[in-house]
Order: sequence, then C-alpha cells, then structure tokens
Amino acid sequence: MTTYPLSEPATIYRTDTSGGERKSVARGSLADCADILAGWSSEDRATVEIEVDDMALRYGSDEIEELLQFLREEEADRKSPAG
Repeated sequence: MTTYPLSEPATIYRTDTSGGERKSVARGSLADCADILAGWSSEDRATVEIEVDDMALRYGSDEIEELLQFLREEEADRKSPAG
C-alpha cells in the first residue's frame, strides 16, 4: 500500500450510494482522520471514505482498513525494544 504524509489535510465523507451529495463527517490531517476512524466499528468504517483534500486520492473502506493496520504495526514497531 502506498501511503502519503499523514500531515496531509483530509476529509471523512459518508458514502452515498444513491448518487446524492456526500456528507462531510470530519476534517483534519490524514492522521487525524485515521485516529477518528480507529475508534469506530468496522461496520461504521465501511460507510465512509477518506479523501485527501489536495490530491485526487480517496481511501475506500478496504484502504481505510489497510491504513489502520499499517498505523497499528508502525506503532507496535515504535514501542518494541530495539533488538
């Protein structure tokens, strides 16, 4: 998975399968958006996407799960003692 700087501004949108206007749920950095969604259930995360504001880049539900897993692994690596 390609990741982008976590400081990039991003917006969480509720996905709309009916073709209507998307609803903004939250804004912040990509890291902020990931932190917000980490506290949600996987079912709730499946109803949103993250859009990086200054790029044509969207994280759908599968990519959100991959991003959260990547960040969990990075955090675990930082906390583990150096070998």
